[in-house]
Amino acid sequence: MDTQFNRSVGPAEKTEVAIENGFDFKSDEYRSLYAASNVTGFQSPLWLDRLYGVLVPALTAEPLILTVRSNGNLEAVIPLVVQKVTGITVLQAADLGVSDYNAPICTEATLAELAASTDVRAALAAKIRFADVLFMRKVTGNIEAIDRLLGGTARSASENNAYVIDLMPGEFDSWRRENLKKGFRKNIDRRRRRLTEEHDQVKWQTFVEPEDVIRAIEFIREERGAKFKDDILANDAYFEFYKACAVAGAAGGETVTSGVVVDGQLAAADFGVMGKDCLHSILCAADVDNFGQYAPGIQSLHDLIWERSDQGDTRFDAGIGNSRYKSDFSAREIGLENISLALSAKGQAVSAIYHRAKPLKNFLRNIVKTVH
Repeated sequence: MDTQFNRSVGPAEKTEVAIENGFDFKSDEYRSLYAASNVTGFQSPLWLDRLYGVLVPALTAEPLILTVRSNGNLEAVIPLVVQKVTGITVLQAADLGVSDYNAPICTEATLAELAASTDVRAALAAKIRFADVLFMRKVTGNIEAIDRLLGGTARSASENNAYVIDLMPGEFDSWRRENLKKGFRKNIDRRRRRLTEEHDQVKWQTFVEPEDVIRAIEFIREERGAKFKDDILANDAYFEFYKACAVAGAAGGETVTSGVVVDGQLAAADFGVMGKDCLHSILCAADVDNFGQYAPGIQSLHDLIWERSDQGDTRFDAGIGNSRYKSDFSAREIGLENISLALSAKGQAVSAIYHRAKPLKNFLRNIVKTVH
């Protein structure tokens, strides 16, 4: 472990910043920290364990996991990855294109306290000075504190914001009546009736058995690959990561894979990771060639939201990016910000390109696929 003394809080208390690249995200200490922190399912124990265990090595990235401890007690974790591209060392949040939100894992009070400490800021700066630039994208919450902790960043609004659907736990019928337009409700019901009338067996279900989960993830890959050029699931590294998360989290409810099954055949499927009080929707697909007249994707999402409401969730995270179906389900928009910290002259140029010059930013995206 690479540790460095940072600050004294009292005669018997000390705080250390360390690089712990073998950090165990499945440990009890991390689970307790995660439960107390204002973060999302993209910082959950399962998600980060599989990201570092499956995706990081597959993409030939390197981990940089920073921890903050007071008298040995875990107070904060900052999960990062390192990639070297065209002579530039890029340090970024543990995202790699699969996470909708990024943040240090700690309580809001701890974040403010650490950001106020000059010694902690200096210790953190010493750990990351080897890189040219640091990116932390899709950030919400106390961005000012994150900015101060990192030592002064460049910021810009994300081109794609998040969309969240507020629920009425256990009162789906009332929520549906109050939030979905009458015409949209009638359309869903009409297509559902047609689907059940024209087929012998129709059911929406959550998949738990590994073979069923894998079947659904493979279905999503196949359907998306037929419709979208260069879809993320066409890359085996990403496919294996999502599959690993889906299988590992199914039994305990840390991930949810679900779908509409018609006469034993998948018509639509969804995959998401659980957060504190909501499911984060990540992947979805529908077989529109065979079932398009029934809008199976909307049917599947409708029943998934229904299930999450019955489970007591207060929100349903519909993911980043604006799509019509999100407004149909009364999703509200949440602004996200992208921040960067230049750590060298080369990094300063990259940061300026990222925030100010869209044509050059698109070029940067092409050479660093996970910077969005």
